[in-house]
Amino acid sequence: MTQVGPFQLYLLQSDFPHAPLPGEVARAVWDQPPYWAFCWPAGVYLSEWLPGLQVPGVIVDLGCGSGILSIALARAGRRVWAVDSDPEARQAATSNAALNSVSFPIVSCLEEVSESCALLVLADFLYDPANLSGIERLCHYAPSVLLADCRLRQPPPGFVSVTRVSRRIVPDLDWGDEFDSVFVASTPNFAGSVVDCTKQKS
Repeated sequence: MTQVGPFQLYLLQSDFPHAPLPGEVARAVWDQPPYWAFCWPAGVYLSEWLPGLQVPGVIVDLGCGSGILSIALARAGRRVWAVDSDPEARQAATSNAALNSVSFPIVSCLEEVSESCALLVLADFLYDPANLSGIERLCHYAPSVLLADCRLRQPPPGFVSVTRVSRRIVPDLDWGDEFDSVFVASTPNFAGSVVDCTKQKS
């Protein structure tokens, strides 16, 4: 188990060998990367920040991976659905939720979410650059969309910049600085609610 902020997660152990993997192992990892065995920087940041915002309604965590964001939202009393097409990721999110004494629906696709979505969250969703071309379609799924990614450098069309922060991948297997800057963007209506929430707290 690995401690990430206030949460315990089943992740790849930090003492995992750093030496090059045997060829057949490397090919298997490349074909089906165990991304759910890491806590990616955007998920780390959003698990700290998003539960503190006033977001009415259901939040959908698309591409939930390890489940850290859904766990943080559930612990804060939010209604959240976790979605991931990878059955191993869904099992990881289920195990991590149980480890942190929370529960929430975990499904394989958006079509299985049976409640209206108020906010769709895409954390570290751009592991495949082709996913960026599908953002516009996803914007029709919910009135507000939040995108946070360490590969993003500017808001995609229809989005506005929210913030940029530094976080590290967990476990950090000497990845360098490639993944340590998280860019957060959102549809304009969500960005406005963030400003309003900030003003109320000041």
